[in-house]
Amino acid sequence: MRNVTRLKTRRDRLREDQAEQVRQALLPFFDNPDFDHDALGRVIVTVNRLTSPQPGTTEPFVMIRPAQNRAVTLWLMKNSKRPMKAVDVWTLLFDHLFPHTGQVMLTREEIAEAVGIRVNEVTAIMNELVGFGAIFTEREKVAGMRGPGLVRYFMNKHVAEVGSRATQNELDLIPKPGAKLQVIHGGAS
Repeated sequence: MRNVTRLKTRRDRLREDQAEQVRQALLPFFDNPDFDHDALGRVIVTVNRLTSPQPGTTEPFVMIRPAQNRAVTLWLMKNSKRPMKAVDVWTLLFDHLFPHTGQVMLTREEIAEAVGIRVNEVTAIMNELVGFGAIFTEREKVAGMRGPGLVRYFMNKHVAEVGSRATQNELDLIPKPGAKLQVIHGGAS
């Protein structure tokens, strides 16, 4: 059996190197409670989408369980007050999950704009998805903000699971919270 190798241009390699530098530069900020973690997550999701590493790298993926996805879609079509928009919202979520956690990295305003509905309709659809168990929420208390805090949406792991093609050795290289980062200069393979 022959191996097929995708040839990378200099521009492709530069883009991947720059993307990795952006990811590494952002890692220390996730431990800082004063930073907007949603914004940081959206940057990383966008950088990951703009680059396409080869299989065997740390590129995140979403594994959708077809039967569960179908169950959610059918439930939305039969029970949602806005069935077509609800299915549109549901499918949009898969493209905006934070790698390794399954957090939805879109605001309600961004979802509303992408789907073409009002923010309160997004809230209603997300509540339907939470009620059905397709997604779940966590509250994050924000200093100076009244009420229970910001709501964070996460994909139910029984419906879809985020992961990585990384090997255990590659995962061991990911800095743990609080670890100091060091610059590693890569070269040609």
